Amino acid sequence: MLIEKNTVVSADFQLFDKDGKMIDSSEANGPLVYLHGAEQLLPALEEALSGHEVGDELSVELTPEQAFGERMDALVDRAPRSNFPGVDHIEPGMRFQTQMEDGSQMVVTVTDVDDQWVTVDGNHELAGMDLRFELKVADVRAASDEEIAHGHAHGPDGHHH
Repeated sequence: MLIEKNTVVSADFQLFDKDGKMIDSSEANGPLVYLHGAEQLLPALEEALSGHEVGDELSVELTPEQAFGERMDALVDRAPRSNFPGVDHIEPGMRFQTQMEDGSQMVVTVTDVDDQWVTVDGNHELAGMDLRFELKVADVRAASDEEIAHGHAHGPDGHHH
């Protein structure tokens, strides 16, 4: 079966930066499983997988624009520690969800902290990076009506909402 809209795809992967350093892999975090055509993957990655079948291996190189965008200085901000009520210990690497002025939610990562200020970065951790995915298609199957209606793949034992 070919990968096309409304198929559930499982792929083993390795993700590398431009210097060849492995960033992530299915060995560490399990295979990539998604509903093709439901906009769950980066569009360029989903496009590259279209038309492939079980056993196919491919290498996909993505520019920052095709992946997680360029880093934006406007997404780095200093906030007073008082903006973190109830959090006694703050250190670089911690993540917090914050509400933007327009009501949307954003996850920020602490990059620096002192007695008065916390510096946070709202950029995706892979923003600004050229990336390479090495993929091997492990399984392709038709999506169930329920998966199509929900807009995502369900696990081997079904999905629980």
